[in-house]
Amino acid sequence: MFIILCHLGCGILLFTGLGLPAALWALFLYVVRMLATTAIYHRLIAHGSYQAPRLVWWLGSLLAASAGQMGPSWWKAHHQQHHRHVDSSNDPHTPLLPRAGWQGFWRSQAGWLLGESFHPQSLPADIEADPVLRLIDRLHVLPPLALAWLSWWLGGAQWLGAFCLSTTVLYHAVASVNSVAHLFGEQPFATGDASRNNGWVALLTLGEGWHNLHHAFQGSVRQGITIRRGAVRLLPDPTFRFIRLLQHLGWASRLRQPSERALLARSAS
Repeated sequence: MFIILCHLGCGILLFTGLGLPAALWALFLYVVRMLATTAIYHRLIAHGSYQAPRLVWWLGSLLAASAGQMGPSWWKAHHQQHHRHVDSSNDPHTPLLPRAGWQGFWRSQAGWLLGESFHPQSLPADIEADPVLRLIDRLHVLPPLALAWLSWWLGGAQWLGAFCLSTTVLYHAVASVNSVAHLFGEQPFATGDASRNNGWVALLTLGEGWHNLHHAFQGSVRQGITIRRGAVRLLPDPTFRFIRLLQHLGWASRLRQPSERALLARSAS
């Protein structure tokens, strides 16, 4: 319901317009909440690609939840189910079923939220054992409502519309990792599934679109890696750079990356 309301809320901008301050607010919210989703929900909580103090887990989860990405238990449970059953009937995000084409794309992009697959099969024990993360998960609707109210308080209807626009675009960008990046792009690594490296998705998601690498090495803190002409090549990965910044600040450690030998051994060519 929240995501649907945000789609409808974008219509506010048809009446108010989108001035530069409101546009900058929308962009700021997009970047900050996208980094919380990619660096905290995905690479830290879902895959343990690096270690961080609990405060980073908690604050990052609040920001990710404020984007309408639900709570950390729900998010990790769904993501694990995607990897466990990738591109099969038990994968809630695959665009290849129930059939390829627009029906599969719709299911992957948004349709699965409206069916039984919205509810994960089980919740991850490690997240449930943390009382703060569990509380954020159960009260996940409060952070986005609070941010919507803050937007209204700062700039009225136009800034509220900017919040809705930022949230809507962010939702579709994140969803495109499991839809578009399983349909279009390169497959430099042998993964046995339809995951692909897609530069446009990587641009929108600050590095998450290098999805074929992610499926080949799920625990890699850096996803911007490919193989070209038999050699390892690095790709733009702003989320990785953000995590490196956390490392320099002492807020991240033990960053996991595959060796060049492992990368070449997994090459699809």
